[in-house]
Amino acid sequence: SRNKGIIGQTLLKLAIQGKLALIRRGNFSQNTIWDKLIFRKIRQSFGGKVNRIISTSAPLSREVCQFSRAAFSCVFIECYGQTECIMGCAQSINDIEPGATGTPTPLNYLKLVDVPEKSYYAKDGIGEICVKSPAVFKGYLKDEAKTREAIDEQGWLHTGDIGRWTPHKTMQIVDRKKNMYKVESSLQVL
Repeated sequence: SRNKGIIGQTLLKLAIQGKLALIRRGNFSQNTIWDKLIFRKIRQSFGGKVNRIISTSAPLSREVCQFSRAAFSCVFIECYGQTECIMGCAQSINDIEPGATGTPTPLNYLKLVDVPEKSYYAKDGIGEICVKSPAVFKGYLKDEAKTREAIDEQGWLHTGDIGRWTPHKTMQIVDRKKNMYKVESSLQVL
């Protein structure tokens, strides 16, 4: 029974690698040997008609991202944004690089700024992500101090997310300026 587990894990790894190699070449076929052996059952458990996956909020782990791409063989979009931006300000369509949130969407500009307290410097291609766009909100209702903290004099929204430019010129989220956790009671812990 232990051998079955090892064989199953090995087959799954081979299946994921094989499907990702096809996807990198633009082949989204769902009729490979790996589909027949493994992935078709997974797609059927979701109704068999998934043709697009859009991931927002926190970046997906490398493992979840690769498995999802291989299993569903469909358009896969990872978006980056926050409530203060109204819409996604960067997105990655079928970027095979896990965790990459893509390039800026139309009318959105991204830049990195230094975060010296964490030793992140924009000159090194890593820093706090700032967004400038017509979609950026005007400010917090009746909270001018918090608005000034979020939006600088030039109109850049400071997101609090730490990003880096990848070799493929896409943005990847790597850290937070302030580490914050939400617990069940909606209390935020810094």
